[in-house]
Amino acid sequence: MTARKAEQDYKIMEEKCQHLEDRCAAYVKTLQRTNRRLEWEIQKHHRTETKLKTSEMKFRKIFEYAPFGAAMVDRNGEIGLVNNALCRMLEYSKPELEKMHFVDITYKDDVDTELALFERLTQGTLDHYSLEKRYHTKNGTVMWASLAVAAIAETISDDISIIAMVKDISKRKQTETENLKARDDLEVVVAERTREIRLLKDRLQMENTILKRELAESQTDGTIIGNSHQIKTVVSQIELVAPTDANVLIHGESGTGKELVAREIHKHSSRKDKQLIKVNCATIPKDLYESEFFGHVKGAYTGAVKDRIGRFEAANGGTIFLDEVGEIPLDLQSKLLRILQEGEYERLGEDNTRTVDIRLIAATNKDLIKEVNASRFRDDLFYRLNVFPIHIAPLRDRKDDIQLLTTHFINKLSKKLNVPVPRLSKANVMDLQSYDWPGNVRELENAIERAIILNRLKNLSFAYLKEGSAPTVNPPASGAPEIAAGKDVLSVEELKQFERQNTIRALKQSEWKIYGSDGAATLLGIKPTTLIERMKRMRIQKPRHP
Repeated sequence: MTARKAEQDYKIMEEKCQHLEDRCAAYVKTLQRTNRRLEWEIQKHHRTETKLKTSEMKFRKIFEYAPFGAAMVDRNGEIGLVNNALCRMLEYSKPELEKMHFVDITYKDDVDTELALFERLTQGTLDHYSLEKRYHTKNGTVMWASLAVAAIAETISDDISIIAMVKDISKRKQTETENLKARDDLEVVVAERTREIRLLKDRLQMENTILKRELAESQTDGTIIGNSHQIKTVVSQIELVAPTDANVLIHGESGTGKELVAREIHKHSSRKDKQLIKVNCATIPKDLYESEFFGHVKGAYTGAVKDRIGRFEAANGGTIFLDEVGEIPLDLQSKLLRILQEGEYERLGEDNTRTVDIRLIAATNKDLIKEVNASRFRDDLFYRLNVFPIHIAPLRDRKDDIQLLTTHFINKLSKKLNVPVPRLSKANVMDLQSYDWPGNVRELENAIERAIILNRLKNLSFAYLKEGSAPTVNPPASGAPEIAAGKDVLSVEELKQFERQNTIRALKQSEWKIYGSDGAATLLGIKPTTLIERMKRMRIQKPRHP
């Protein structure tokens, strides 16, 4: 190899070395720049890491010492971290809670609700939810809590962190429960008071109706009139029994004044300031006895559109007078016996047992001993009613009372009919005393009223009571078909027919209504009980298809 060639090769080598050196220098500079940039990134990362650690420490401190319970759970619901407050609330230690699923400490009835919300949270359709739920504590008690749950997206991964915040609201819930119970109790009390007010209103309406009816039926002086030995005996018996609470059974024919005796007993009793309720047992339809006596509740039978008190309840604290007690059906007599013995009864259609305090007075024109022997009346009920019997003699057995009674009725009826008081002659008294009065005092009153009406401008005449004679009267404009027009004198039979037709006309005009201001009894100017007796005597019945 020549020297020249060697020199050329050396130069080439030198150039290559220089080139490599230049490239290395460029690499070094690049590496230096990269190193400086990495050092800056590392420093930045360190600063960020320090901030994160500081933030995490602050979060953990806040999380740990927060005044409310807190927990971190994963998307499966497993508890990963809890704070001291939650441990105190649920009485578990941290290691115990951090091994559980949130379902393990949730009250069973609230599990499904929260699982549905938690599933929506993990699926991303919700980012938070809140609810009030119950937890099981370690000692077995139930704790009410307000729960707020939120999903927090991780910055490094696509996963989420779930934080739950729990506040104990047991005291608030207890207060709410107590308030609800107090409200429910108050509503019960209000409902009960409303029911009592409604029942009281119904009772007052019933009492008002009954008392108005009683008032309409008791337009008398309310005095027992007579000087006979029989009447004096009755008055003496009333004075003896009235102050007691003993049951009284008044015996006597129809029209003898049994109701008047009952009123006198009540008027002189310790219950005189309370109501006297009268029940005519002969006028009550058989299927309505129980409702009439004891009342019924709404829906107890067809037509029972509201609660209704019975006569015994209306008489509570006072006296109940059962007229024609022998007409009470046998199957109801046991219930009547119970109310007399124990003061207890039930309304028709109701299981609730009610109590009542009444004094009972009964009256009958039947021989109840015969009814007992014929098994139509309970013997135990008879003896319960017959504690203090009072017998009222028929008018035919105490004719000495007729003059006093007649004078009383003339004064009373003249005022009622707005006519001058007619003179009562000795002949009138003799005519009246010579009659047997099968209808007793009631018939006497009716006869006097008829005599006053028929003889307004003349002296009274009762000669028609003797067979073959009759009072003088002007013929009616449109009398009954049986009465011939233009006759000045009516026979006894014609007079009976006239009375019957007149009664039927009054019933038809009042649409067969007996009681009330628009009833037939008012039209005829007689008591409803008198009209009922007259209808029985005359065999007048309401037609089924009038």
